[in-house]
Amino acid sequence: MAVLFITFVIAVTPARSLFAATPHWQAVQTQIRTFTGTIIRNGDQFVLNDAKAHTFYQLDDQTTAGKFENKKVTISGTLDVVKDIIRIQSIAEASA
Repeated sequence: MAVLFITFVIAVTPARSLFAATPHWQAVQTQIRTFTGTIIRNGDQFVLNDAKAHTFYQLDDQTTAGKFENKKVTISGTLDVVKDIIRIQSIAEASA
């Protein structure tokens, strides 16, 4: 009696690459948004801790971000969803 084994290979494309190809998704990436949170150090990088959204954002301008370490800030910028990083346009200490 012979046993036949059949193997199926399914190609999976990451969701981000599917969405990144669409014009609407690209427009969302380049739209300037406002982010609020606290700048904290994560290893050797500064990140924005958005406690309300339970999210940490990487920041592209580490020099400017470092000036606001442990301070609540408001950042205007674009979110690069492919690299999960905020491209900072401006940053200011948030009012209390």
